[in-house]
Amino acid sequence: MLKLALSLSCSAICALFLLGALLDQLAYNEAPQSPPQQQLYRTVLDNIALQADQQSAASLRAFVTQQQQNWQLALSLVSRNSLALPAELQQQLAASQILPLAGNEGTSYLKALAGHPDWLLQLHIPPEAGHQPEDLWLTLALYGGLCLMMLLWLAPLIRRLWMLSHTASQFGAGRLEARLPYSRWSYISELEQSFNQMARQIEQLMADNRLLASSLSHDLRTPIACFRFGLDAALDEPDPAQKNQYLRRLEQDLGRMEAMVNAFLEYASLDRQHQHWQLSQIDMLQLCEQALHSCAPLAAACQLKLVLDYPVTPFPPLCGHPHWLSRVLLNLLQNACRYAKQQIRLELWLEPQQICVRVRDDGDGIAADDADRIFQPFVRLETQCSTTPQFGLGLAIVRKVLDWHQAQIRLETKAPIGASFLLSFPLTPQVGSQDTAERH
Repeated sequence: MLKLALSLSCSAICALFLLGALLDQLAYNEAPQSPPQQQLYRTVLDNIALQADQQSAASLRAFVTQQQQNWQLALSLVSRNSLALPAELQQQLAASQILPLAGNEGTSYLKALAGHPDWLLQLHIPPEAGHQPEDLWLTLALYGGLCLMMLLWLAPLIRRLWMLSHTASQFGAGRLEARLPYSRWSYISELEQSFNQMARQIEQLMADNRLLASSLSHDLRTPIACFRFGLDAALDEPDPAQKNQYLRRLEQDLGRMEAMVNAFLEYASLDRQHQHWQLSQIDMLQLCEQALHSCAPLAAACQLKLVLDYPVTPFPPLCGHPHWLSRVLLNLLQNACRYAKQQIRLELWLEPQQICVRVRDDGDGIAADDADRIFQPFVRLETQCSTTPQFGLGLAIVRKVLDWHQAQIRLETKAPIGASFLLSFPLTPQVGSQDTAERH
């Protein structure tokens, strides 16, 4: 994490200085002397050379010194033999042309004197003034300000990356509750949300696995002991009729253990099945009618009346998984059949931006202390009409499936006036895109 922060900072700072140096170099290279200035120097040098040709050899140096003072220019006499010029430049001087020579110390203009062939008249133009000390400080202030702005921009990113690394280290060390706090100013909010969602899913998976292992070992211990006791009794029983009775009990125990293992395995595989979901448009009214039709035999066995209540207004389609939403309704209706006394009502209506479903029975209701506990896995309450073994996974599956659909479920009424479960489905859910564990 520190390497990433340092590399980002160093890259930004180096890019700033390199770009500034490149711009400065381009500015120097693109700012030569303007053509009018060059022509002015050539004209002055031609005039002085014409006057110098009329001077005698003895007064030539004094004349050049006088012209230097008059014009305030760097004029001087240079011996032709002191310069090792190429042949082309020698020919240019011989043709009485002005020869410019550029160097680090400025530009020198050479002019041959027709009256004095051994001498050359030189006009030296120093380079333009570079950056003054105040320019240097202004440049440094500019770069410093840019660097400060860059560091201010990088500071939140570096801080959030460090927090992400620290939280990931804590999570890897076994603190499964470690989460990255939300910040609306974070540059990597999507990455942080993905990490928190992953952490919640892993924590939930680990909790479910621990609970599954604990409950499975606890709930299997009793039927296995009964099975062993019945098997020993059947082996020792000489009477065939009694032996057959023991064997029928063993078959019942074996069926219960098989149903228990299948229920536990189904709950444990829910997350894996969720990864392969294929969503479709669902007609909730048709889904409720199918759920009531499927639950009709159980209601008849318990001598209960099923009622479907819905308005005439058409319902918009809901995006979801039809099999698991049907499973949600069936689980709630089957639970209501075990608690209801005379009637079960399934109500369906439309509200702004959501579809609401209520499953209501007229039983004894659920105690306030159990209102939240009933949605936890392997929690079982006493039932009145139960012909099949129950393992406390029905409402846990309901809660998990509804979370995947971004839907909510809550217990409206409590004992002793019956139980009423209210389901709220958003009309435009993004299934699986957000973990809703924080609502629990």
